[in-house]
Amino acid sequence: MTDGIASMAMGYKSESPKIDTVHVLLSDLHSASNYALFLNRIWQGLDGMNHAPNSVQIKIRDHWDAMADRFAMRCDGKRIRLIMDGDAIEGFHHSATDVATFNPLEQSEIHVEIVSDFQRRIGWKRGDEIYYVKGTKVHTEDWENWIGNEMNAVMTPDGYYAWDFLPLETNGALSWFVHAGAAAGDGDNEGNVLRNVLKRINSDAVKDHIRPPDIVYFGHVHKPTYNVHASRDGMKFRLMHAVILPSMQVKTRYAWGKAPISRNKIGAVTHEIKADGSIAIPEFDVMITDL
Repeated sequence: MTDGIASMAMGYKSESPKIDTVHVLLSDLHSASNYALFLNRIWQGLDGMNHAPNSVQIKIRDHWDAMADRFAMRCDGKRIRLIMDGDAIEGFHHSATDVATFNPLEQSEIHVEIVSDFQRRIGWKRGDEIYYVKGTKVHTEDWENWIGNEMNAVMTPDGYYAWDFLPLETNGALSWFVHAGAAAGDGDNEGNVLRNVLKRINSDAVKDHIRPPDIVYFGHVHKPTYNVHASRDGMKFRLMHAVILPSMQVKTRYAWGKAPISRNKIGAVTHEIKADGSIAIPEFDVMITDL
């Protein structure tokens, strides 16, 4: 994983003028899953398909709405960079039938409506930016590129609207965004895997003579975690931060078979980077539940 990232990192996207900025971090919305965040209305699709939010989705939506209000306060007066770190839609996989619609276009339209409303609620304004990172192929195929186009997302150098790997500089701090690549660990070892990934990234960057990131963000595993790794050059120390983002989907039947005793952690993260480049501790807004 780190070798591929290192080879791409030399062309990271540089930034616009330095102002206080909040990374608003969403991942794994899995839009159109019957276990995930849904529209707060009855949805009418093609061919007579329709879906009303179920009791689980209503509880997720309540958290989402309250979270949007809190995010609006955190983002007030600051530039917003909204990053959707993969698995925007649920797709059709593992022979699952627990979706509002099998049609990926309709799933994508549901996602666009949800996120467009979220932008409005957190105070979206001119100069704010949205980015899409590609998720798991079995879920999304290439629909995140279509979604990114609809959402006016920042494009890749090759003209696509979804990134395999997003290197992004914010106020001089370099962030890497990828969907999959780190686990969280369990119990007393929670976070150790994440810190070891940072150590490998830093080591590879030194060997390859490229700039190491200041922050690395992951999604995919639905288990929010934060850790740091300290490194030094002579007696000059620096911190690398790593965040695994929560999801907006409770466990599906497939996930129950993979992680039967894990609790659901539903939410998102904001991470502020000041105009002077100082990096705050990320703020997790998570509902922990046995839903």
